[in-house]
Amino acid sequence: MSADQVVLVLYIFLAAAVVLLPLRWSLVAYLLLSTVDFGQRGEHIGLLNAAKAIILPAYVLWRLRRYSGHKKIILAPIAWMLLTFYAAVSAFWSFYPTSALKLAGHMIASLVICCMFMRASKGPELQPAIVLPVTIGVIVIAGLRSIFAPHYGEEAVRFTTFSSAQSFAALLVALYCIALCSKALRPGVRISLCTVVAAALVFDGSRIWALGLITSTLLALVVSDVGSWIKICALGLMVVVAATLIGSTDMIIGFLSGHAQSNRIAAAITAAYEGDMGSTGLGTFRFRRGLTSIVVDQLEKSSVGELIVGHGTSNGGTITGSPTKGLDPNRFFHNEWLRVTYEWGFIGLVLFVIFIASTTMFAFRGFQKDSSGYAKPLLVYIPAFLLGLTGENIIAGAGNAVSVGFLLLIALAGIAHRQPRRNVFAQERMPVRDSEARRERGLHQENWATPIV
Repeated sequence: MSADQVVLVLYIFLAAAVVLLPLRWSLVAYLLLSTVDFGQRGEHIGLLNAAKAIILPAYVLWRLRRYSGHKKIILAPIAWMLLTFYAAVSAFWSFYPTSALKLAGHMIASLVICCMFMRASKGPELQPAIVLPVTIGVIVIAGLRSIFAPHYGEEAVRFTTFSSAQSFAALLVALYCIALCSKALRPGVRISLCTVVAAALVFDGSRIWALGLITSTLLALVVSDVGSWIKICALGLMVVVAATLIGSTDMIIGFLSGHAQSNRIAAAITAAYEGDMGSTGLGTFRFRRGLTSIVVDQLEKSSVGELIVGHGTSNGGTITGSPTKGLDPNRFFHNEWLRVTYEWGFIGLVLFVIFIASTTMFAFRGFQKDSSGYAKPLLVYIPAFLLGLTGENIIAGAGNAVSVGFLLLIALAGIAHRQPRRNVFAQERMPVRDSEARRERGLHQENWATPIV
């Protein structure tokens, strides 16, 4: 069986699970499906990616219709919808209108996926405990790729699923934040999951997301409710460890040098220590630095009108030359901040910043309201997400592992804003025989016996 056939069988199996399984496991299957990406392997494969991005989430959203409705709307979805509308409008002055409309479609699909997760979080279908089966599942899928299709994609030496290693790393950090912060999970489970996910990220070799994981861990320590003396001791221990590592630099660099060929993190540390900024160990650093320089130069030459309204959706591809190389202009611009500024101008940048700021406030207020840790994963993930925006095509990643982790955390944070209401339900766990009472509580019969975590 060829690698493409393995991926297709896995896709069909997970897609069928999304459609047929009970909602709780349907959501698990969808998260696992996000790690199966066909890339650009033909028209029919594109249709399968489109089904994963919009058709399946819309169907699951319909299955969750009993949880429809909302009481309060924050700025984030409004800003995102306005940005999506502006991206579609900017297609009128795009050199690649088809790619521009495709990008707007990605943005609409991401909103639908977020609504799906958010609606599921209103009931017992979506809880922080979902991190356990999802983590096991993605590790198994990554193992299957390593065994049966090690050369699938362009990163054979990296530990990843059937998606890019960078996309997989983004999902791993999101799962790490859930395991690290959610008090609904047992301490032993949290420690085990954090260890496994961190190890997977090291083998994945993503430098930018490894830095994001470290940042999220430090922020989680700072905002934790443990005693001040524990925080001081933890920070002191970190200083001691850092000093020990610095004192053992030669030995550590010697060890990392032996693994630099097979691990990008080891290669980057070795290259940075040696001061070899042109080394392949720094991967795309030179490319990103050169791209940033070109975009800044182009912005300096832009007219006032171009700075305000932007150069047009997908027109960043003209800078990278991706269309002439047969690549999607939406996926070769490895910096969403540059993409937004160049393609959508000041208008798009303002809307994008409003979306980020509103999401951050949503996480922070949820963190203040709830002591169970539903919003904390999103809060500590945001610095890693902001860092990831400097190196990933997240906007054009609907239904892909690079974005679903972020959307999952938003939905879990929504639980914190509804926590008082959920506590009332949690106190009434005795089975209710009267079907009318069940309907009044908004609980479906198939999920009635499931306690709320």
